[in-house]
Amino acid sequence: MPRPKVDAPAYRYHISGQARVTLDGRDFFLGEYDSPESKAKYFTLLAEYNANGKTMPIATPRQLADAPVTVRCITAEFREYIEVKYANNPHHRRTLQNLCMLLEDEYGDVPAAQFGPRKLAELRDLFVASGNNRRYANQQTRSICSIFKHAISRELIDVNILLRLQTLEPLRRGQTPAPESIPRKPVELSIVAATAKKLSPVVRAMVRIQVATGMRPSEVCKMRPSDIDQTDPNTWIYRPAEHKTAHRGKTKAVPILGDARAALQPFMDRSSDAFCFSPKEAIRWHRDQKHAARKTPLSCGDRPGSKCKENPKRPPGDAYTKDSYRRAVQRAAKEAGVEAWTPYQLRYTAGTQVRDALGVEAAQALLGHSHVSMTEHYAKQSEAKAIEAARVLPGLAE
Repeated sequence: MPRPKVDAPAYRYHISGQARVTLDGRDFFLGEYDSPESKAKYFTLLAEYNANGKTMPIATPRQLADAPVTVRCITAEFREYIEVKYANNPHHRRTLQNLCMLLEDEYGDVPAAQFGPRKLAELRDLFVASGNNRRYANQQTRSICSIFKHAISRELIDVNILLRLQTLEPLRRGQTPAPESIPRKPVELSIVAATAKKLSPVVRAMVRIQVATGMRPSEVCKMRPSDIDQTDPNTWIYRPAEHKTAHRGKTKAVPILGDARAALQPFMDRSSDAFCFSPKEAIRWHRDQKHAARKTPLSCGDRPGSKCKENPKRPPGDAYTKDSYRRAVQRAAKEAGVEAWTPYQLRYTAGTQVRDALGVEAAQALLGHSHVSMTEHYAKQSEAKAIEAARVLPGLAE
């Protein structure tokens, strides 16, 4: 039985002083061993090798020492970088991978030195032509610049390439056909309450907790019993291990009081490291509801559960994501016949109510909008303000 081909054949030293890699039985020479250019070319060949089912096109040249560093080399190096940097953030990693794919499809074989503001503007026009708003087009343009900035840090290209790209001015409001993004607005609690009646107990509890805390949807999805500090029996504190600003050294403390605590309590009776809110439990509840509403006698028709098979390609996860949570809410809102809304709007609702009742500082403390440089003493003050703010929020009546 032949030995299976590996995904990443080794980057090796050749006696000539060059780096080489053996792909599909052929040696490819990449230039000076251990140089940034040779490693970028190595990652580029690996990407091509794996994309072609672990084979290399016959036309691929074997001597790449004198080949220029192309846009494809830069994106290949950047892909390796984000695999490590964003290992715990698959959503952002996937976004950057898609951007790399676009660069490769449009300008992959163009020498990096020839990728200038005009080509960057063409990509930006592509974002606009696809129906994206002005803010998104500007954001993606900045992300492309960050890819080239990383290439400079790896000594692949000259800094002047990035300086040229940065001369492209961002799209301004009123000066572009790109639509403006629609600002998020608070959602009325009456609409939330009507939607909640169509939600499973699992997602309904998540909504109740958000209304009573102002947390981000992703933070609610990741709640585990081990993250709940119950030192003070009167005030539980949720301290998520992962949150949006954790990479800045900032800690997060969310008071769980009143309706939030009542909603969370039934989901604390599980393993300390298990997620509180499971999609599997929600699916089971929906199936039970359908079974209870069944009118056909059990002795007739389909066997119960025979049509409730999980998709093997997309089985339910151990926890909700912000996207699956949003879809569950939007389906329920449509079924309830109310205005469409998203879980992130609940954060705006909570922030608005606290700001009106206690002022901007209390809202800032509740929503966690403090700076990294704050002292430990200020962090304690912020937590106290957050507890005070949480007591103002009304919760969502069952």
